[in-house]
Amino acid sequence: MKTKVVLTFSPEASNQPITHNLIAKHHLLVNILRAEIDEVGGKMVLELSGKADDIRGGIDYLKANGVGVRPIKEGVRRDDEACTHCGMCVSICPTKALTMDLKTGKVSFNEDKCVACGVCIDACPPRAMEILI
Repeated sequence: MKTKVVLTFSPEASNQPITHNLIAKHHLLVNILRAEIDEVGGKMVLELSGKADDIRGGIDYLKANGVGVRPIKEGVRRDDEACTHCGMCVSICPTKALTMDLKTGKVSFNEDKCVACGVCIDACPPRAMEILI
């Protein structure tokens, strides 16, 4: 089983070996899709893989240690009406889910390549990208 989650870290939780414990104590495979954490807190987008009971146990562990957990059920969506095709998202997309047609100047979004890391959301000036949870 696989699931994607957005974790929100408090200052106290940001100093804990959270991912290590998910792997060692809860037997999960952890794929860090995005992370911005420092001593005052932060966020991380993870893909957790493992048995359903282990994933539930890992999520319970996170919550018990002051980490906010939000599941990502649908991934990222682009509002085609809001997109200005500026291309800010194209150069930073790690999976090339966002590409620009050099002839037309239009940005395309391939949802199948998207891992919901959220980098495009911060880069998008008109806020045309959003994580669906």
